[in-house]
Amino acid sequence: MGIELVDAQITVRIDTGTSLTTTSVPNKHIFPDDITPSGVFVGAFNITREQGADIVVDAKMGYGGFELFGMIGWDDGPVSVPAPEGVISPGETAYMWAVPTEMYRVFVRCPEPGSVGVVKTEADVSFGIVTPGGAYNETTTSRWVGDHWTVADTNRVPGQYVSADRSALSGTFECQAAHSAPPAFAPIAAQENPNQENPNMVLGGTPLSNSEGYGEIRPETVYFGGSPSGYIGEIVWDSWGSERAVGHGMAPYVSPTGTVASAPMTPAEIVAYEPSTCNGLPAYAKVQWYFPAEGQVFDPSFATMVC
Repeated sequence: MGIELVDAQITVRIDTGTSLTTTSVPNKHIFPDDITPSGVFVGAFNITREQGADIVVDAKMGYGGFELFGMIGWDDGPVSVPAPEGVISPGETAYMWAVPTEMYRVFVRCPEPGSVGVVKTEADVSFGIVTPGGAYNETTTSRWVGDHWTVADTNRVPGQYVSADRSALSGTFECQAAHSAPPAFAPIAAQENPNQENPNMVLGGTPLSNSEGYGEIRPETVYFGGSPSGYIGEIVWDSWGSERAVGHGMAPYVSPTGTVASAPMTPAEIVAYEPSTCNGLPAYAKVQWYFPAEGQVFDPSFATMVC
C-alpha cells in the first residue's frame, strides 16, 4: 500500500501482487505545500469491516473551520467510504468526512469493527449563544451495513464538555490502529547548517486572503485571515533567523467556556520554527503562539503550517 500527493490529488495505491488498484481524494489544503506525503496518512482502522482496514488520509487542515478526511476501504479493490451522520458537511462530497474544529469538537470512536461513534462536545456557551441544557457530549453510533451507514443509537451525556484545544488532526480518530504508521519522510533542510542564523529568513510563503505577516521578515502582525482567533499583533521578536524565532505580542485568548467575540487581548508568546524554503526563499514553515499566563507552553505538535 502506498500514498502519494500529486497534482492536488491524494492517491492511495494498493498492490496485492497480482493487481494494482488506486483511489484518489482531492487535496483541499489552502497552501499547496502545507502538507507533505509523510503528513497525509492519519491511520488504518477496522471501521467498516472486521478484517482488512479503512485508510484515513488528511485532505485539509482546519484553520478555524473544518478538518476534512478521506476514508478509503477495500475488499477486492479500494472504494471511498461515505461519511456517517455527524461528520457530513454541506457543500462537500458524501465521501469527505468533515470535522468542525472551532469552539466545539467532534471526534470519531470505534466501539467495535464495523461501527463508529461520532462524538460531538459542546460548552455551556458557544459562539455567544447559551447551550440549552448546558455542556454535553452527544454520541451518535452508526453501523456499516452493505455499503452505507445506519444509525443505531444516539446518547447525550450532560456536563462532559471536551476542550476545544484538542488537536483536530491527531485527536479526531480515537480508534485502535490496524497497523502502525509508515516512517515519515526525512525533512528537507533549508540550510546546510540549521543553527546558522539567517537574518533574511521570512515567515511562510503565499498569503491567504486578508492575511498579514506572510513572506515578511520579523512581522509585527501575524493573521491567518479568517477567525479573529488566528491573530497576534504588537509582536516584538527576541530572536530571528536561527532554528527558532521567539517573540512576544498580544492575541485574543479564548477560554474553554468563552467565545471568540468576547476574547480579551492577552500577552502571548509566538514561535516561528522549522527552517525550510517557501517560494524560493529561506523561511520558517511553522508558527504557533500560546499564553504562558494561562499555563500554556510551546508544543511543536500544535503547529500551523504557513509555507
